[in-house]
Amino acid sequence: MTDIVITEFMDEAAVASLRERYVVHHDPELFGKPEELARLVATVPALIVRNQTQVRGDLLAAAKNLKVVGRLGVGLDNIDMAACAAREIKVFPATGANSLSVVEYVIGTAMTLLRGAYFANAAMLAGEFPKTKLIGREIAGKRMGLVGFGAIARDVARHAQALGMSVAAYDPYVPADAPAWQGVEKLELDAL
Repeated sequence: MTDIVITEFMDEAAVASLRERYVVHHDPELFGKPEELARLVATVPALIVRNQTQVRGDLLAAAKNLKVVGRLGVGLDNIDMAACAAREIKVFPATGANSLSVVEYVIGTAMTLLRGAYFANAAMLAGEFPKTKLIGREIAGKRMGLVGFGAIARDVARHAQALGMSVAAYDPYVPADAPAWQGVEKLELDAL
């Protein structure tokens, strides 16, 4: 009997680790096969999804023995949290699992754009050396604006500040007196 159904892409090393202790059914395209998915979840206690599997309605009705849903990511828009709570199904998002990767991507992209490397790439690939397009600016002393100031944006702010940037952010859900704003200017969206 299957213990865990994984409906979307998951790192093979992680799947192998689970298979050391559990019977796992992993099909990265299962989210697009509703009849097969309903049949598979009928008896399993655990389901692991990303963002395409809709954990609600018919799927939850079919999952008679479901006890836990693991979400590979942080957004829970695809999971009916109220229905899960009503059935005492625990939901575990991978909060923070990829936050450093996102921070590095944001900072790296900012540097790439500031230096002009993105727009000079085609010329470089054509064998040219567009020196004037590559005379970028330094990131130190620049200002980074963030729309939203949740956990990942706060990490971006810390890294940006470590590079000598000032940071401003907009987030209507973080109170103005929250400690998170220390060293960051809170602005309205229009002013950002």
